[in-house]
Amino acid sequence: MSDTMGSLIDKLFTIDMKMWNNQELLYEIRRMSLDEFKEKYFTDEIGCSNLYECLKRCCDLNVQRNQLIDEIDEKIICLVNQKSSGDELDDGKNVQRKYKTY
Repeated sequence: MSDTMGSLIDKLFTIDMKMWNNQELLYEIRRMSLDEFKEKYFTDEIGCSNLYECLKRCCDLNVQRNQLIDEIDEKIICLVNQKSSGDELDDGKNVQRKYKTY
C-alpha cells in the first residue's frame, strides 16, 4: 500500500524531531568562540570525526525532509484531482485503518 497523508506527515514529524535533536550541536557551536571551537573539535581526531558525523546527519535529514515535503505536495494534488473527478476518497488507498494490538 502506498503512503497515506497521515503516514507521510508522521514520517515528516519523525525527521523534524531528529533534525531538532541534531541541531542542538549547531546551537552549541554558535555560542562558542573560534578558539573554543578549535579546541573542542580539532585538537584530536575524535572531535573532528564527531563534528563531521553531526553535520553530515543534519544535511541528510534535511534532504529527506525536503523529499517528504515534495511527496506530501504530490499527495495533496492527487487527492484534489481524485475528488474533483468525482472519485471516492475513502477507497482503501487514501485511508489506513487502525488496528488495536493490545
